[in-house]
Amino acid sequence: MSECDTEIDLVSIIQRAALMIPRGMVSTYGDIARALGDRRAARAVGDVLSRSDLPSEVPSHRVVYSTGEVGRKGSPEIRRMLEAEGVPFRDGRARLETARFSDFGMEPVLLRLKEEQERIAERVSLNDEPGEPDRIAGLDVSYQGDDAFAAVCIMDRHSGRFVEERTYRCDARFPYVPTYLTYRELPALAPLVKDVPGTVYLVDGHGILHPRRAGVASHIGVALNVPTVGAAKALLAGTVDDPDAERSAIRMDGEVAGCMLRHGRKAAFVSPGHRTSLRRAVKLCSETLQKGIPVPLRRAHELANQARREAYA
Repeated sequence: MSECDTEIDLVSIIQRAALMIPRGMVSTYGDIARALGDRRAARAVGDVLSRSDLPSEVPSHRVVYSTGEVGRKGSPEIRRMLEAEGVPFRDGRARLETARFSDFGMEPVLLRLKEEQERIAERVSLNDEPGEPDRIAGLDVSYQGDDAFAAVCIMDRHSGRFVEERTYRCDARFPYVPTYLTYRELPALAPLVKDVPGTVYLVDGHGILHPRRAGVASHIGVALNVPTVGAAKALLAGTVDDPDAERSAIRMDGEVAGCMLRHGRKAAFVSPGHRTSLRRAVKLCSETLQKGIPVPLRRAHELANQARREAYA
């Protein structure tokens, strides 16, 4: 597992950042996201600091919107708390020009992960394994708070029957941040993955169709050294040649890096992950596609949700 840092507790890191904000000052969600290393984490910061189980000592009220507005609908209670601490207001908004704190002095952890993804991308192989695969394994994760419920469903390619199904439960302390899905899902999926000859893993996410060409499917493939394919429900990077077609190439930087497979109104955005070519990736997904989702992924999604519901029944 040395290929990927899977033990990052981003929830606690965000909480510690909020604890750094001095009394009488405020920061924005974007300020904390930039301190983490990527402005796209702003929504995740907001999600973490609005949780009902947030420790009472974390001053989430000191984190405001980029406009200076506080809480939902400018919560009068939060404004009173900040004014009591000495934060100046004007027209119902905190005066960021005089009371803004952004000197967190913390490691930009997302910048480090971004650099790791770039190294992973250099190790991706788009060459097929010898022979045709006999099994297609779907991987998916369902979440309830900090609990992650992962599932693998392995389908015999010749009979279409599922020959093995397993689940795994673990903590999920990395909230969803666009382009960093690996760090949320790999800890849950890794115990379910084995390098069995003739098996290709389908992942609900992207392979090389990623800004750094290292989506969750590619990252899992390299980290665990298994053949993988990404089949996502939405496009993260690249451009579809013909969005209305049943099948269309997806280009990145002028090169074909993936394929859209449409079935009715839904589509799968397919790209190779690791140890798999685009040709094989498209073939495996197209032959199992139902309502825009390959059957092994649909079954893994159902099984992960079932495990979550049973745990919280």
